[in-house]
Amino acid sequence: MLIISRIKFLLILTFSLIIFLYFPNFTFSKVYAQLISSPEITALDPIFDNPKIYSFVQSGFNYSQELYGQPKIPVKKVNLNLNTTALTSLDDPNQAKFTIYLSRKPSEYAFHGQLAHEIFHLLNAELLDCYAEGLATVFAEKMLTRNNLNWNGWEQYFQQGYEPFYGLSYLMMKEVSETAGAANMSRFLDFVVTNNSDEKWMDVDIDQWLSSMSDNVKNEVKKVINKHIIQVKQVVESNNQKYTCFSPG
Repeated sequence: MLIISRIKFLLILTFSLIIFLYFPNFTFSKVYAQLISSPEITALDPIFDNPKIYSFVQSGFNYSQELYGQPKIPVKKVNLNLNTTALTSLDDPNQAKFTIYLSRKPSEYAFHGQLAHEIFHLLNAELLDCYAEGLATVFAEKMLTRNNLNWNGWEQYFQQGYEPFYGLSYLMMKEVSETAGAANMSRFLDFVVTNNSDEKWMDVDIDQWLSSMSDNVKNEVKKVINKHIIQVKQVVESNNQKYTCFSPG
């Protein structure tokens, strides 16, 4: 009996080691999923009062954290409201309360792309920066593709020159993301600083982010930025002056 007990113990120990060594992600992925809490969603305009829209916001917010890290301020409540322009507002930092304003209705093609773009801004609603705007649109493409929603209309829209700030910054950050890789992009929002000219808003310290990479990757990413940044800055200076847009130093 003693021999049998020892054999059983060894088998259990061996099986446990196999699970730990070969399936570590199984355990940790469950824990990670539990750490991400979904915000409460409320429709201030009845046109957005739909469980599918609420689910899209919650899953999108969780997905944005998987890609780009935790939000600057924990997001506990998100209101959805109709407006003439789309934006994400931090209403009450103490209560972690935000409002996403949308100019497109759920029946319109552009609705989900616009909503996904604004979901990204929940990570930092005080960030007014050309790199961040481009990345928000890159995230919108990822979110729509992930949910089997059509992105081609947006692609054509930007290629035809509509809303050049968003189109040009999107093309820049899409190529930057592909060149930098997922690990470097996951740290992108770690390099956000308070804007010197207006302490209410923030921008990306692009030089510090580039410095965090290996030399080879940094040089390639810098080439991509320099290829796009002149056009993006021209659009910012002419039509979108509230955004910062610093070239790599």
